[in-house]
Amino acid sequence: MLIAFEGLPGAGKTTQSRALAAHLSQHGAAVTYLPDNLTRDAQQLGRPLLTLFNSGDPFSRHDSVLTDTYLAAAIRADTYATHIAGALAAGTTVIEDRGLHTLYSYSLAGLLQKHRTPPDEAIAWLQQVGAFAGPAANRSLWLRLPPDDAITRAEQRQGHPYTDEQRAFLRYVHDAYTALAETDPDLRVLDVSELGTDDAHQAVLAAVADLTAPAVDRSAVA
Repeated sequence: MLIAFEGLPGAGKTTQSRALAAHLSQHGAAVTYLPDNLTRDAQQLGRPLLTLFNSGDPFSRHDSVLTDTYLAAAIRADTYATHIAGALAAGTTVIEDRGLHTLYSYSLAGLLQKHRTPPDEAIAWLQQVGAFAGPAANRSLWLRLPPDDAITRAEQRQGHPYTDEQRAFLRYVHDAYTALAETDPDLRVLDVSELGTDDAHQAVLAAVADLTAPAVDRSAVA
């Protein structure tokens, strides 16, 4: 079983994905937690891909949606092959801090912002590219915050402000997640705008309860 956390910087993805991993582990499930690309040790192939992907701007990387999309797909394919597939085959629950919908949302944001592409056409193309990047999560959780609130949290956490261009792009990312959620039932929306950390954790547990209960029960019996 694969669960992914999605959302803007500052939405609480890392906090909540780690909390879910800890909860499942405490209840006897085998869990593999994958931090996002920028904080994870990459394998031999992944390292040069991440280097190519890093343009110095964490959001609008190469001024080319095609370049960003194909590089992101290659990185996700490597991640799936080296970190996810084997763990799933062994019956482990894998939790991704950013999954395949991150590729979709950031690329869709670029298409909406720079090319004015109709969302349905853009999503169809992205899903074709995404097919090469490995399977999507069994459930992806979008931790939805108003974009300006998420940006403020991220700026406070990082200790420096985003540029006007970066803020504008992240608002497009928010719009992209909205469009994706309207078309993909496996992308669950969790509105965390009024929730503290503990309440958000309870909302996460409820959103994956139908998936996680069997894994916990099997481990408990074993």
